[in-house]
Amino acid sequence: NLLAPLFVVLAAAAAVGVWRNTDVGKTLACAGFCHYSSENGRAVAYIKPVQTGLVHDAASVLRHCQQEGSSSAELILTETLFQFADPVSPALAARASGNRPRDCELRLAVADLGRAEASASVSEPGVGSALSLVETAGGPLSPAPSSTPQADVYAPLRLPCVLIGDSRLGGISATLCAAESLAARRQPVRAILFVGGGGPDGNAAAVRDALAAAGRPIPVVAVPAPPPLPEPLLGWFRDPRVTEGLGKVLDAAAVPIEPSARAVDADRQPSTEAPSVPMEASASVEADRQCSTEEHLEFDRRHLWHPYTSMLQPGHVWPVKAARGCELELEDGRLLVDGMASWWCAVHGYNVPELNEAAHAQLSAMSHVMFGGLTHRPATELGSLLVDCTPRGLERVFLCDSGSVSVEVAIKMALQHWAMRGKPEKCRIATVRSGYHGDTFGAMAVCDPEKGMHSLFQGLLPRHLFAEPPTLAPKQTWGSCNDGFASMEVLLRKHAHEVAAVILEPVVQGAGGMRIYDPSYLFKLRGLCDELGVLIIFDEIATGFGRTGRLFAAEHAGISPDILCVGKALTGGYCTLGATLATDEVGRGVSGDGAQPLMHGPTFMANPLACSIAAASIRLLLNGPWRVRVAAIEAQLWRGLSPLLESDSVPGAHFVADVRVLGAIGVVELRSPPRDPAALQAAFVERGVWLRPFGKLIYAMPPYTISQAELGCIISAIREVLEAGIGLELAPPA
Repeated sequence: NLLAPLFVVLAAAAAVGVWRNTDVGKTLACAGFCHYSSENGRAVAYIKPVQTGLVHDAASVLRHCQQEGSSSAELILTETLFQFADPVSPALAARASGNRPRDCELRLAVADLGRAEASASVSEPGVGSALSLVETAGGPLSPAPSSTPQADVYAPLRLPCVLIGDSRLGGISATLCAAESLAARRQPVRAILFVGGGGPDGNAAAVRDALAAAGRPIPVVAVPAPPPLPEPLLGWFRDPRVTEGLGKVLDAAAVPIEPSARAVDADRQPSTEAPSVPMEASASVEADRQCSTEEHLEFDRRHLWHPYTSMLQPGHVWPVKAARGCELELEDGRLLVDGMASWWCAVHGYNVPELNEAAHAQLSAMSHVMFGGLTHRPATELGSLLVDCTPRGLERVFLCDSGSVSVEVAIKMALQHWAMRGKPEKCRIATVRSGYHGDTFGAMAVCDPEKGMHSLFQGLLPRHLFAEPPTLAPKQTWGSCNDGFASMEVLLRKHAHEVAAVILEPVVQGAGGMRIYDPSYLFKLRGLCDELGVLIIFDEIATGFGRTGRLFAAEHAGISPDILCVGKALTGGYCTLGATLATDEVGRGVSGDGAQPLMHGPTFMANPLACSIAAASIRLLLNGPWRVRVAAIEAQLWRGLSPLLESDSVPGAHFVADVRVLGAIGVVELRSPPRDPAALQAAFVERGVWLRPFGKLIYAMPPYTISQAELGCIISAIREVLEAGIGLELAPPA
């Protein structure tokens, strides 16, 4: 929440936000608001997020308020956030400049400046609470630098809006349309101000009557027009009619926003035109929405299991209304920068146009058809892409439901391969401790049997073989340290006669501890398995498709597995899908004499909708600058988190045992598990980021499309929470 009253001013529409179309008088109105507030002893900040051309509205506001006879201009701060030289629309000007701030950057900049000014005003003796005004560049549907309508850009901030009405011919329709566009987005329009256009036959009276008839009695205020510029405006500012009118508008804008009015229509994408919502219906729709939210949360609490939770003590959940870019939008209007990529799968972020288009196109053809006895182009297209982009030699593709199922299929392939070759005794799997491969029974059997999350089922699971985990090794030490391979070598040389395959998460062990290790381990494993006749299964469900800085983590070692499992990022986070790829040799081995089937056939195997989206996601990844993006994320994570390792003098460092960074993965390992995990989780939400700590780990695996500003929010939140010690337990170093 912002610490001080902050409103948007828009034009005909305009909101505070002040919304209004160009030449309708937003800047003049903002100067009046600033003067009125400062004359009444209230500090005020005027914020112009985007300015085009050589004229500076911020300078004009300050100049009007600094005239002779005005004694309070020192209480006024003006700030322009993004300036473009060309006197054209923000979208055209930004495009010409080559610097197009993203929508989230605009919102973050506005929110941060609003907070800063509020904090500064608190310490000023004799100064009332700060007021911040945000003047948009045009009306609600005028394009921002990204070409997104401005109303969509600022709507998630849920700021009260003041609309500057149009007093000219045609202004009644323009003003009502602007108000409708804001109402459609559930923007809280608090007042409409006309500069001129008063009187019984003026535009203000007509708009007031129209709103009243629609059941929306928004205050509509008209003040006299000022003298022709550049005459001094001090007399106009002090005209009692102007003073009274500005006061009424500010009083209306200052009413706190109730939670029910902070919701955003999540079904409307920011880059498309929003459906019209009749003004007279919006209040009842909003009440219904708020009621359904409460019912939805209550039903969730009573009936829905969430991952890894108790049914009787389920823990707090935050209701998400929408997601776009790298932000999650909660139903109360708050935005959270997503540091989890929805458990590492939404590598492109959310509401991705290319993936939306693929989904829509496939839905219009067929969403599903059985894969038994039939085939379809989305499956063959995806299979071709996977064969081309995965490590060399993987030519046989099994398209399944999820990552866990891909592991089940891989284990079946390995066991059947040796059974068909007359070696059924090779029926055990070797792996390492601290590993995690999924929650289905075959996958659980190769997760860490002691420190993993499935120890309850050990008596029911096949008993496989576990070596000690690879040695932790920061990327900077690769090639120069003991990789811990000796334990695996001893195990395999002793049990090779009964081992069908070794399964590993290459380079990064994920949910088993976010452990990064030297790729030399994998290189040695490849050589030893070739020597002893053991297959290698690489579980790249978490690491595949660029997460570690290489397209697949196996590439760090320059080797290929015999069987590869992928999932998570395969569809860009749009729907569940997994794939198991095998070499031609494994495929032939599984088939025995040629007639032996692989007895696995999920109902939704090779689902056309999922395959179509996955193919689009892979193309989008391969055709984009993913390497540059992941490298930039890695560098920023290391810069931001590594100081926690360097000195206990760094605030919060005394809670930290280790910091690990590789690609788009950043991990802070605590010395002790949190004392209050729920408080720790809530602290991140309060700071506007979504992270999901587990055990002793606070980690981030964001979308690759995350901006520097957004990633900075995540890093700052981690360091702030550590500095405050929220929910943490202090323990001495081991």
